[in-house]
Amino acid sequence: MNIEFIINPIAGKGKGKYIEEKVKAHFHDGDTVKIHYTAYPGHAVIITQKILLRAPDIIVACGGDGTINEVAHSLIHSAIPLGIIPIGSGNGLAAHLKIPKNTDKALQLLKKANTVSIDAGQVNRYYFFSNMGLGIDAAVIGRYEKVKQRNLWGYIKAGLWGIRNYRPAVYKVVWEEKLLKYPFFFLFCSNSNEAGYGISFTPKAKINDGLLDVLCVESLTFTQQLYFSLLVLIRKIHTYRKAVTGQISSLEIESSEPELHLQIDGEYKTIRENKIKIAVVKNAITVIIP
Repeated sequence: MNIEFIINPIAGKGKGKYIEEKVKAHFHDGDTVKIHYTAYPGHAVIITQKILLRAPDIIVACGGDGTINEVAHSLIHSAIPLGIIPIGSGNGLAAHLKIPKNTDKALQLLKKANTVSIDAGQVNRYYFFSNMGLGIDAAVIGRYEKVKQRNLWGYIKAGLWGIRNYRPAVYKVVWEEKLLKYPFFFLFCSNSNEAGYGISFTPKAKINDGLLDVLCVESLTFTQQLYFSLLVLIRKIHTYRKAVTGQISSLEIESSEPELHLQIDGEYKTIRENKIKIAVVKNAITVIIP
């Protein structure tokens, strides 16, 4: 087996630094193993593109959803399967795919190489494999990236900050026969049923059904925001009268603001234009699963 690992050394509070030792314990004579470490955001994209020239049997992303996104981004429509060792904080994609958090168990999956094709979402020039969001979702992720506690409690604190401080922008959302235009509290598009930490905004989403699941929630009062949060926790958000849900193959969003702030697979991004188009990319990549 010719296998190359891309490791984010600071993922999981530095857990990535110890992956190399475990890799060497699992792969022995007869296997060709190469290990690469990322040094900055976006580095995994560059590393993956160089690795592809050597056409290994498997490319493995070791990190959180952001690292996995960067590696998978370069594997769109490639025949080379993606392996995932989840060591980030949220690990939404890995959770949906039932990939164990235990590093030794996740490494064992690579030897069996059981694969599945999954879809991706595309937002302008970006791809997402788990989810993307605007509104308070993006604001919370932006805040979360600034806090020291990269765990569930840190995410909850960022969420409470968002409830107190987020001010909705007006978005025009167009998909199929629907046209919505309000100040939106929450705009979310998902390929999977996990957003990290066991939280789900789209519990019925499937990663290879050729569709993306959408959740749109108009502007809410403080009390309504708390109720929204409760419904998310018990996975009943589809019952909320202010929530519009559906499945789409494509979607267009236009903001009243000159630029868009969004999160893509848990990473905060700014798009310096006021329109985006979201579309599903069917059978985008092949992933190793249990």
